[in-house]
Amino acid sequence: MLPRKWKRYWRSALFMVLLIGVFTIAASFWPGQGRRGERLKTPAGIPPVAEPPPAVDSAATIHPYATISAVAQRVGPAVVGIATRERVYDWIHGPVEQGGVGSGIIFDPAGYILTNDHVISGAKNIIVSLADGRLLEGQVVGTDPTMDLAVVKVAAAELTPALFGDSDRLQVGELAVAIGNPLGLEFQRTVTAGIISALSRTIQTDDGKILEDLIQTDAPINPGNSGGPLVNARGEVVGINSAKAKAAEGMGFAIPISRARPIVEEILAYGYVQRPWLGLYAAEINPEIVAYFQLSQQQGVVVLDVYRASPAEEAGVRAGDVITRVGSKRITTLAEFSTAVSAAKVGAKIRLGLNRGGRQRQVTVQLGQRPRQ
Repeated sequence: MLPRKWKRYWRSALFMVLLIGVFTIAASFWPGQGRRGERLKTPAGIPPVAEPPPAVDSAATIHPYATISAVAQRVGPAVVGIATRERVYDWIHGPVEQGGVGSGIIFDPAGYILTNDHVISGAKNIIVSLADGRLLEGQVVGTDPTMDLAVVKVAAAELTPALFGDSDRLQVGELAVAIGNPLGLEFQRTVTAGIISALSRTIQTDDGKILEDLIQTDAPINPGNSGGPLVNARGEVVGINSAKAKAAEGMGFAIPISRARPIVEEILAYGYVQRPWLGLYAAEINPEIVAYFQLSQQQGVVVLDVYRASPAEEAGVRAGDVITRVGSKRITTLAEFSTAVSAAKVGAKIRLGLNRGGRQRQVTVQLGQRPRQ
């Protein structure tokens, strides 16, 4: 027999052993527990949920929460299909109607859609296909063939507009997502992705137009994508897809939205774009022009003709004058001259530096509005 004091100690020890055992067994069944510093393994077939990285506050950096799928879900409801019918003349069958397909992007819940001019140019009928399946007749609000842009309106309510971004802040290598109808309306809202391959590209279209300051992307773009959006990682429209290089794969081009925005504003205000006009006809100097005007310069831009009662005539510009400067910008090519004049507003006064008969002079011209044809 143990003394009563030892019996009391033995009972206390036995109670502590049982208590520790109960806690040990309970801990093995408690959810979310494991060894310190060790995460429980996820069962096979169930991928672990990744914690989102901290936000990056930079317009030039890909947003860490954005995925191509998220971008498509955000912008997709604002992308439309555009089907057109136009009458053309066939030498065998005479006047016939032919169809065309393109894309567009809703930018205003009142039903305003931005697309390419070449998508709707000459169209007799325009049918707009919305993301919810509705087919609506579209009306042309205004166009700008020079920039290959057009605004179309549909009579519809509760439309989801896209957000315009800032294409001036794009950087080469950023994510680029193109959404549109690459091969017709049966492939509506096709999503392709790539990167911003280059900036400030200049191309010549099939109809001879020169498009400048374009965004180049390797996101696959096909003819039906014309007029659809090029979107960044934040789901913002940064360009309007316009053309694809025929001689190479993986080279598509989009009009920067920062250049499209003022054009859209003018179309909404006036129904057309007011472009500055000097009222002269110019060309780059060649040997024939040198001989005809007896010029001392062998390169540059020369005035071939001046329209009657034009701003240029009123300022005293003459045929045979060689344009050397527009404002402070030195002019050596016709493209430089056109770009410098286009950058000014209607009604603005600009200084032209001229070489006339070997003598330098300056004239001030107040730009008029280009006559509408």
